[in-house]
Amino acid sequence: MSTPHAFRPDRVYVIAEAGSNWRMGTAARDERMGFALIDAAAEAGADAVKFQTYRPETVYVPNAGQSEYLAAGGILEDIREIFADLAMPYPLIPKLADHATRRGLDFMSTAFSLPDFEAVDPHVSVHKIASYEISHVRLIERAARSGKPTIMSTGAATLDDVAWAVGHFQAHGGGPLCLLQCTAKYPAPSEAMNLRAIETLRARFGLPVGLSDHSLHPTHAPIAAAALGACVVEKHFTLDRRLPGPDHAFAVTPDELAAMVRGLRAVEQLRGTGEKVVLEAERELAAYARRGVQVTRSVAVGDVLREGENLDILRPGNQPLGVHPRRLVEIEGRRATRALHIGEGLLDGDWS
Repeated sequence: MSTPHAFRPDRVYVIAEAGSNWRMGTAARDERMGFALIDAAAEAGADAVKFQTYRPETVYVPNAGQSEYLAAGGILEDIREIFADLAMPYPLIPKLADHATRRGLDFMSTAFSLPDFEAVDPHVSVHKIASYEISHVRLIERAARSGKPTIMSTGAATLDDVAWAVGHFQAHGGGPLCLLQCTAKYPAPSEAMNLRAIETLRARFGLPVGLSDHSLHPTHAPIAAAALGACVVEKHFTLDRRLPGPDHAFAVTPDELAAMVRGLRAVEQLRGTGEKVVLEAERELAAYARRGVQVTRSVAVGDVLREGENLDILRPGNQPLGVHPRRLVEIEGRRATRALHIGEGLLDGDWS
């Protein structure tokens, strides 16, 4: 299991988002599905599994009505009815948390209200603030007071919205904070992912930044985000996209989740430290094929050194590499201080 507390730049923290996909209709089925999702996340190699904890009366106004995107998918109930059906029973939270711990996963659950936060807090080491809660003053304050690392999604928010939320969190003593670029659309089309906002958020706030991905493809956006330096990637997953409910249709399957994790681990190796140096893997060819000032015919002590006559800019192969060709201007017309053989690199002290 990785350490999310530092939101490490060298390793992507992978959150398998179960969302509401645990809901199967009865308490016993819900628990079994919750456990099965945790098992799938563990087997896929995720670092954390995340659920959501909410109550309809603390999220939407009583007459909120239908959601257009859900209605387009055939889910026609009032949004409060949907939230009532998918509300996480508080007694289920510690059971899921214990099972996640047994499977080597961090347990997370996004809280949508202060009572939800109190139910979740004893069982998580990292809190998550959802995109639509980025203006929830009291929830941000409570997350800050917890002192725990917090991940904040930024879907449907402007840079000013994010600046206020970050400032408010930090003003109330918040601990480590990671922002997630997110597109608030389910599913999110590729042209709306705006992954370069990862760079914008990092530059503006100096904080770790990741991605909450609602796009359909299992690996395109996560791998691109990791290449841009994302330290957290969150992706919805399900056991079967054909199951009923709002979060199944755009979620990845366990096999796809595993492929995503493998891809992210590969990108971690590819992106390196960012320091531009001659790497250990490059040393052989750096010495063999990088050009230097090389001797092209035998030179005796006292001979005049001239480019095109006895010196040239060449690759040394197995001969010693000469000085950088930028120094030809100071070498031209000088005299050799030692005998030089064909192929040798001209070194400091070889001219006067």
